[in-house]
Parts: sequence; structure tokens; C-alpha cells
Amino acid sequence: MNQPDIIVTISNMDLGNRIRNVMSQNGLTVLDVCSSGNEAIRKVRMLKPELLVINYELPDTTGFEVAKIVAEESLCAVILLTNQAQKEFVESAIMDLDVVCLNKPINKTTLLNTIDIVLRSRRKIKKLEEQIKGLRSNLEARKIIDKAKGILMKKQNLSEPEAYRKIQKQSMDSGVPMKDIAKIIIDTME
Repeated sequence: MNQPDIIVTISNMDLGNRIRNVMSQNGLTVLDVCSSGNEAIRKVRMLKPELLVINYELPDTTGFEVAKIVAEESLCAVILLTNQAQKEFVESAIMDLDVVCLNKPINKTTLLNTIDIVLRSRRKIKKLEEQIKGLRSNLEARKIIDKAKGILMKKQNLSEPEAYRKIQKQSMDSGVPMKDIAKIIIDTME
């Protein structure tokens, strides 16, 4: 699997570059280090990273506000660097979002382990979302085909297997998906 793209946002650029170096030395790709919340939002939208690591304190807004925007728009996963008081303040607000709080001071091992866990979880969630999307599409197609079968059964006095075979045969003969054949039957015979 490709290495994840990460954006780091922290007002202290020296610390941001040290975090970038730690990540780079451990095989992670840091696309950019930002020093403000507005810059972070712009870069996340433009560069489409898999993860944003952002400090709570920023000069123009809070990392919490940026994390909420990024997570609500499902732009990427977020690790929000907080102290204990900040974590208690934001934890209930981010419970349903793709945001994880990491208490400062942070160490290399904790940061890297948290990144690994967050990215694994995000990938699993994305895979499940794709499966759900496919299942919904299949269910929608099944409903349309069933409706077309019902119309054929009623209008042409066919059994259910005969109606299904008729739709299937028209699909195979024309190279058009069964769902589209069913839509045509519904539109023309209903």
C-alpha cells in the first residue's frame, strides 16, 4: 500500500519541521507543514492528504475548529494535539467525527503508533463505505428489476421466472444491464 500523505499544522515551524523529520524517517510522506488554520484548510482541500496532524493552538483559529471542518467534510482523518484541559473540552464534540485527540507532550513512539492506528481505521471505514455503496446500488437494481418483473407478470401473464428470464435475455441480447432494461420496461409499460 502507498505511504499516506500527511499535512502537519503547528504555529511553531521549528517543531513542525522536527515532526516532519520524525515522520519522514519512519516512511511517512509529509506534504507540507502549515502554521495557521486557514492555511491548513486550504492545503487539505488542495492536496487531499490522508491525515492532518494539527495543534490545538494556532494564531488565527483553533485546531479544534479546523478539525471539525475537515472531519465534517470528510476530507481526511485528523489527529488533534491537545493538553488535558483542551481534550476534555473537545472530546464530546468530536466523538462522531474522524478526529483523534493526542495529549501533549507527545513522544515519537506515541505519535507514530497513533498515526498507524488512525490510518488503519480510516482505511477500514473507507472500505466498508464502498461495500455499503455497492450493496445499496445492488438493492436499488433489484427493486427496479422486481418492479419490471411485476409489470411483465401482470401485462403479459408471465410467471416470475419467465419475467426474469425475459429481462435477462433482453439484457444479454442488447448488452445493456438488466437494471436499465427494467427501467425501460417500467417506463414503457407502466
